[in-house]
Amino acid sequence: MGSPRKEIPLTVVGRPAPRIPSGFGQLQEWVGTALERLERLEDERTREEVFALLEGVDLLHRQALGRLLELVAALGGQALIQRVAEDSVVHVLLEMYDLPELDDRGQVERALQTVYPDVESRGGMLEVLGVEQGSVRVRLSESCGTCPSSAGRLKQLVEDAIREGFPGFTELVTEESVPPPKQPLQVGRLPLHRPRWVSAGRLQDLVPGEMRAIWPEGSSVLLAHLDGEVYAYKDGCPPGSPLTLHTGRLEEGTLVCPWHGCRYDIRSGKREDAGGKLHALRVAVRDGEITVAIGTEEVAPQ
Repeated sequence: MGSPRKEIPLTVVGRPAPRIPSGFGQLQEWVGTALERLERLEDERTREEVFALLEGVDLLHRQALGRLLELVAALGGQALIQRVAEDSVVHVLLEMYDLPELDDRGQVERALQTVYPDVESRGGMLEVLGVEQGSVRVRLSESCGTCPSSAGRLKQLVEDAIREGFPGFTELVTEESVPPPKQPLQVGRLPLHRPRWVSAGRLQDLVPGEMRAIWPEGSSVLLAHLDGEVYAYKDGCPPGSPLTLHTGRLEEGTLVCPWHGCRYDIRSGKREDAGGKLHALRVAVRDGEITVAIGTEEVAPQ
């Protein structure tokens, strides 16, 4: 709501985002839907006055919360702020108002949110060890630890994500992880992996220029239909956040976040007004049915 603002999501480093209580999650969804209805008000003057009021309330809350965090930090330090922010409801509120500022490590952790699933799908591990003067140290491995070309591609993926999401980045330093225990020699062909496709509805039900949220297997996915193409992303701003994007709006190929005013290229997922990008998902349309790739599945060799 309101004018675009700098995205500074709250991340509790080294821990997943707190689970949102079901009742509070439903309230979030209701607020997003209400904003969408307000956008469609036919009376332009009423619409402008309502959003001017919301902008004023937004500014009042932002200044008060910022001051509150300053006082908490003065009384108990940053550690107390992190403890308070671990509460799921407080976490969402601070994230809505871009508070507090992330340190270098927090920015790196945020930049890697879209990479962790890829690393996990390869049976690997990624851990941020430290950030000092732009130098990022990580522990990185994957199941095919003896394949130089595969390891090189994974390292490049991590480096590209950090470079895009952390302005102060200078170099990536990787440390070897503890080698996994040796597995007994397997006779025959190894299992194969392929994308796991799930149904996302019918193309005829997704109007051109429309965005919609679906929840395959409990995960919120954003679908958008533009110029005959369907795009899918993990639904959250910033990526991994419970603040969904599907109640935003499309402006000639630009997705405008309803919470922060962030702007994303709907075709690539890249942030237009700052660094970072949305986590894109593979999409296929067959016989009018939309399917989205959610992770991978193992296929036994023939």
